[in-house]
Amino acid sequence: MKIYKKVIACILTLMMFFAQMPVNVFAANQKNNIPLDIVLVLDVSGSMVDPITSTDTTKRITILKDSINQFIEEFAKNNSKQSDEKYQSRISIIKFSGKIPDNADKIGNDTYQENRNTYNYTQIMSDFFTATNDNKAKLEDVVNSISPAGATRSDFAMELALKQINQSKNDESRKDAKRIVFFVTDGQPTTFNNFDDDVANGAINTSKEIKKDAEVYTFGMFSLTDPSITGHVGSGSWSDAEKFNAYMHGVSSNYSDAQSYKNLGTRAENSAYYMGAKSSKEATAIFDSVIAKLLSMTYAGADYTDVDAAIKRANSLNKDNYKDFSKVEDAINAVNRDKDITEQEVVNGYADAINEAIDQLEYKAADYTEVDKAIEKANKLNKDNYEDFSKVEDAIKTVVRSKNITEQDEVDAMAKAINDAIDALVFQLKIKYGSNGGTGTMANPTVELDKEFIFQKCEYVAPNGKHFKGWQVDSTIYKVGDKRVFTKDDQNKEIKAVWEEHTFDQKLKEVNGVSTLKDKATCTTNAIYYKSCACGQVSTTETFEDKDTKLGHEFTKQIKDAKYLKSQGSNCQEHDAYWYACSRCDVSAKDDENAQDKYYESAEVGNHVLSKDWNKDSNNHWHSCTVPGCNEVSDKGNHVYDQEVESSEYLATPATCMTPARYYKSCICGAKGTEAFAATGTHLGHAYIEVKNPQFLREKATNCKEHDTYWYVCSRCGKTSKTINKYYEDKDSKGEHISSDWIIDQQPTVAKEGSKHKECTVCKEVLETEKIAKLENVKTETKKEETASKKEIKVESKKAVTTGDNTNSIVPIVLLGISLLGIYMIVMKKCVR
Repeated sequence: MKIYKKVIACILTLMMFFAQMPVNVFAANQKNNIPLDIVLVLDVSGSMVDPITSTDTTKRITILKDSINQFIEEFAKNNSKQSDEKYQSRISIIKFSGKIPDNADKIGNDTYQENRNTYNYTQIMSDFFTATNDNKAKLEDVVNSISPAGATRSDFAMELALKQINQSKNDESRKDAKRIVFFVTDGQPTTFNNFDDDVANGAINTSKEIKKDAEVYTFGMFSLTDPSITGHVGSGSWSDAEKFNAYMHGVSSNYSDAQSYKNLGTRAENSAYYMGAKSSKEATAIFDSVIAKLLSMTYAGADYTDVDAAIKRANSLNKDNYKDFSKVEDAINAVNRDKDITEQEVVNGYADAINEAIDQLEYKAADYTEVDKAIEKANKLNKDNYEDFSKVEDAIKTVVRSKNITEQDEVDAMAKAINDAIDALVFQLKIKYGSNGGTGTMANPTVELDKEFIFQKCEYVAPNGKHFKGWQVDSTIYKVGDKRVFTKDDQNKEIKAVWEEHTFDQKLKEVNGVSTLKDKATCTTNAIYYKSCACGQVSTTETFEDKDTKLGHEFTKQIKDAKYLKSQGSNCQEHDAYWYACSRCDVSAKDDENAQDKYYESAEVGNHVLSKDWNKDSNNHWHSCTVPGCNEVSDKGNHVYDQEVESSEYLATPATCMTPARYYKSCICGAKGTEAFAATGTHLGHAYIEVKNPQFLREKATNCKEHDTYWYVCSRCGKTSKTINKYYEDKDSKGEHISSDWIIDQQPTVAKEGSKHKECTVCKEVLETEKIAKLENVKTETKKEETASKKEIKVESKKAVTTGDNTNSIVPIVLLGISLLGIYMIVMKKCVR
C-alpha cells in the first residue's frame, strides 16, 4: 500500500504542476517551440553523497547527475532539430554550497580550504550554453565534475541565479525566450549544519525579484520533502519538516510575493512549482515529465484582432467616393495569416498599414467657385475704413479647402457667410494721435462722423526738458477742451502733440500734492529736494538743500549683534555688554567719542564651564558646571550600556583555549553594565605539550625501526591534538624485532657440524644461532651387503663425499699448489745466478 500511495502522490503532484502552465502554451494554432533560458541551481553540499532516504540507498548526487545529464541530452536533441538559433534553448548551471568566490563573475568548479577542510564555492559552473548533439558532452562534463562538499548557502545561489536571469532579460536576441529557474536541493538551508533562517529568507527574497521575469521551480529530494506542507500547524515550535517545506514553497513561484518562510503571502491559483521525491524512481519520473513538458512548450499564433477590425473598417467604405482606393486594397492583400506571437509586431504592422491607407484616402474635391468670388470681393475693400472688419475676416478664415463633393452644401454656406459679413460692414472715421517726440501711448480717439470732438488731456510723456503745449490738426493748435467737427475728408488725419521747453526755477517741497524730496535728512546730512517748472514738471537733476534739517544721533536702540558687542561674559555668572546703536542709522556708540558711556548689560551670560570627566550615580551620568555658585548640569541621561571596552575592569570571564574572553558592556561614562560580550579573537588556542602517558598513545611501533607516537596534550584544558591529527614520535621507544625463519649458514658434513641463524627481517640483526649435527656414514646393515662387490662399495664412498664435506678434495689441491710454487722459486733462483 505504501508504494501505491507514493505513486498516487507523485501523479497528483505532476498534474498540479502541469495544470498551472499558461494556456497559450498549448494553443491550437501552435507553430514553433518556445526557446527557454534555463538556470539549473544545484545543491553540491556534503550531504549529497548520502542515500536519498533510508529505504532507497541510491546516492542523491547520483540521482542529480543522472537527471541533469538526461535534461541536457533531451534539450541537445531538440536544439539540433532547430535551424534558427532564436528557437534554441540555453542552459546555465550554478552549484551552491559555501561562499561565493571573491571574483563573483568567475565561471568554474572551484573549492576553498577552511579549517583544513575542502568546501565547494557557490559558483556559476556554466554560463548560458546552447547544447546540441555535437557539443552536449562539454556541458555533461561540467555536471559530472561535481564533487559534494560543504554547507547549503541557497541565498548565495539565488543571487547568482538573479544575475543570470537579468543577463537573459537584457539580451535583445532572447526577448522571446521563456526564463526558467530549476532549484534542486537535498536539505536544510545552512551555513554549517542546521536550518538557518537568514539563509532561507535571503534565498526567498532574492527569488522574489527573479519571479518578476522568470518561473521558479523547486525540487527537494530527502526524507522531509512534502509539498503538501506549507507552514506551521498548531501551537509550539516549528518542526524541521514545516520549516523546510515552507522554505521550498517560498523560493518557488507558488508564492510570488513571499517575504520569508513564515510569511509566504497568497498562493498562486492552481500552482505546483514545488515538487519532491523520496526515491530515485520518483525523482526520475518527475524529471522525465518535466523535460517532456518543457520541450513541448510552443508559441501560440499571433493576435489578428486589430487586423480584422481594420479590414472591417475598409469594407464599410464606398471606394467610388475616393480618388484612389488601391493602396487600401494592397494593404489588405499583404496580410499573412501564418504568424505566431513572436511576430506580433509584424501583424500589428498589417493593421497599421491598412488604417494608414484608409486615413490617407482623398475624397473628390467640392466646387469652391462662389467662395473664391466672395473672397475676391472682400479683398478689394480697405478694412481700416470700417468699424469692424473682423467678421469678414473670420468668415474667410472659416473656409475649409479640404471639403469633398459630398460636403458641397457646407462649401456654399461658406460663400454666403462671407457675403453676409460684407453687407453688414459699417464705415468708421479713423483719427489718430501723434506723440511728436513724446513717449508712451494713447489710445486713438473715437470720432463720430460730422459731430463735435472735444480735445482731451495729453497722456504722452513729454520729451526730456519739455512740457505739453497743445494739440495740432493741420496748421491749427487746440488747447485741452477745445472742439472741432471731423468729416470724411479728415479720414486718417493725425492729432499731433506740441511741446515746449521747461524752466526749473521753483524751489517747492511739494508739487500737485507730490513731494519733491530727493534725499531725506539723516543724522549727519540735511534734506535735498528737486527743483520744479511752473508747469508742474519736477526736475530729475536740479536740486536745492533744506538748511538745518540734519537730525543728529540718538543712541537708544539695542541690537544684540557681534558688531555692537562690547564684552562677553567669560562664564555663566557674567553678563554680555553691548554698545547702544543709533535708532535711526544703526551707528554704534563705540564709534562716537562723545558717547562712550552709551552701553548696557544684556540678560545673556557666558557659557557654562563643564567638567571634562563624567559624574555618575547608579542610574544616571552628567557633566557639572565648575563655576562657583552654579549648579547647572549638562548631558544628563540614563546609563546606556553599549560600549564594548576590552579592559580588566570589565572582565566577566577570562578567555579559554577555545572561547574568547567576555567583558561586561559599559556606559560612555564608564559605568559597568551586566550584559557581557565576546571579545573576538581573544581565545588562547591550545598550548600543546608532550606527555608520554598510555592514555595519550596514538600508535605503538610495529617494528624495530619505528617509534611509538603520542597525541600532544593541551597544558591548559587537557584536550589532545587528535582532532587536528597532530602528533609526535617517542624517540626513546622502539618496536620489537620481526624474526625470520632459520637461515642455513653452513651445511653439515660427515666430518663437520653445520650452522644456522634467525635474523630481524627489518634491520637484519642476528637474533638466534644454532649448530647443525654432522652427517652419519652409510653403513652395511646386513651380511648380504658385506659381500657386495668392491664396485658397489666405491659407489657408497662417493655418496659419502657428496654430502657437502669437501675436505678430502681441497687438501691435494693445496699441496699441489705449494709444490708448484717451490719449483718456480728454485728455477728463478738459478736463472738469477
